[in-house]
Amino acid sequence: MKITTIKLLVLSIVFGAVSCSSNDTNEEENTNVSEQELYDSYVDAAMQKSINELGITIHKGNKPPTVEGVYAIEPFFCENSNFTDPAKGSNFGASTLTLSNQNTARLSIDLKNLLVYLNGNRNETWEGLGSFISGEGNKFSIFLHSNGEIDYGTYIAKYQNLIILSGELDVQDNSIKGIKNLQMASIMHDDYKDPNNSLIEIGQGRLFTNTYAGIK
Repeated sequence: MKITTIKLLVLSIVFGAVSCSSNDTNEEENTNVSEQELYDSYVDAAMQKSINELGITIHKGNKPPTVEGVYAIEPFFCENSNFTDPAKGSNFGASTLTLSNQNTARLSIDLKNLLVYLNGNRNETWEGLGSFISGEGNKFSIFLHSNGEIDYGTYIAKYQNLIILSGELDVQDNSIKGIKNLQMASIMHDDYKDPNNSLIEIGQGRLFTNTYAGIK
């Protein structure tokens, strides 16, 4: 599959979000699904290879911190790619990350990310079909599949990405101040056979980073 420059500044990252959320009153429910089973439902051997190539840190554990809040990520910097990528090393713009409806027992959380591109000519909202949160102490990782579309004018390319968000919560005086060492990876999971040969290949992806995303 060829790689075009736009490929959409691509992976177009319509990242993602949502998830199996529920009320706090249900947090004592035991879903009988282990953390490893949840991880394996998102990450198979091929995706694990891509994760290793991108170098994103995965924080495992079944006692993640409560991370709900709205965070500002600026710049939204592309630190690494596992393919020949002209966008590597560039700033895509700024984004607003919203984490909500966390359920401790289910290890679930809703995630939404709005990216405003640096050139100001486009905004993208990244949403998906589910999420899983892991971690221990103040460190956490969130996994989800996002369904995306890229409108090329004459056709629309559809795909699904694996999105991973990792970081360390900054808590001071029992109050969340931000996320330290934030990392967000977007990896092509399914290109639906890419009939127009316009997407990056399955398993290819980008790693975005920010040293500190403050709470808004």
